[in-house]
Amino acid sequence: MDKSTKKQLSLVCFLAGFVLLLAQDLKGISSINPGFAWPFPTMFYAGLILIVIGYYLRG
Repeated sequence: MDKSTKKQLSLVCFLAGFVLLLAQDLKGISSINPGFAWPFPTMFYAGLILIVIGYYLRG
């Protein structure tokens, strides 16, 4: 894998994981009703895994 491609993939994984972790804050806001039950535990752990993958790929 090319070094620039690896860096881009690392950044995408890290940002996607960060967004999934930030989505956890939405469940605390009662005025936001997305119309369906979000799988918050799955999103949280997927976010953590993506951040770890992004961190691993950055080097």
